[in-house]
Amino acid sequence: MFRDYMPGYVFNTTKTPAAAAHAWLTQAKIREGAPLSYLPDRRGDTGEHGERNEYGRDPDANRRVICPDSWAAKSGHPDTTPVTDISASDKPSCDEFTFAASYNSGGMPSDMGGTNQVTSGDKCAQTYATKLSDGTWRLYDDERTAAPTWSEVCGRSAMSGWVNSTSMSRFPTFAKELRLIDQDAYFVRTPGFDKCDASKPTIKCDIR
Repeated sequence: MFRDYMPGYVFNTTKTPAAAAHAWLTQAKIREGAPLSYLPDRRGDTGEHGERNEYGRDPDANRRVICPDSWAAKSGHPDTTPVTDISASDKPSCDEFTFAASYNSGGMPSDMGGTNQVTSGDKCAQTYATKLSDGTWRLYDDERTAAPTWSEVCGRSAMSGWVNSTSMSRFPTFAKELRLIDQDAYFVRTPGFDKCDASKPTIKCDIR
């Protein structure tokens, strides 16, 4: 009945600006605003991973391609800022976009319907999030690697673990309330970036 309706997951840009910036940059510069395709996992804590999608794919398997365990600690940019003032145990983490729980993840195999398969997160556009002394957040290219060409199919960013997890904390409720099923399409929305211009090779934009 509602096949022409496409929901949108909205980032809390005010609360997690770095994560929203990464999603916006990748979505605008690489994906050109295209919707995502949902990859559900399991029915409950006792279910089997991947039981709700056609290929039995565990989204964590996608995540491990782009964001291997301990990647941020071992290889993330040294200027990545944890928010220990909010969470004393906060550490840098790896944020991938598009989401691991999507068919558009760089880790999703092409023979399982993946649209952007890469062999490693090293193939993604590389950024990191840092907090300046005045309290503002900035998302920068990781200058230790080649600058993005924007022919990449994914983005990988080192950022606060608290920011990363908080930015996605409402996604399970979103998927449940909107009754998303395998391969359903949805948009990602990042309020505050609506007037940003992604058409230039070098992008400078402030949340408005």
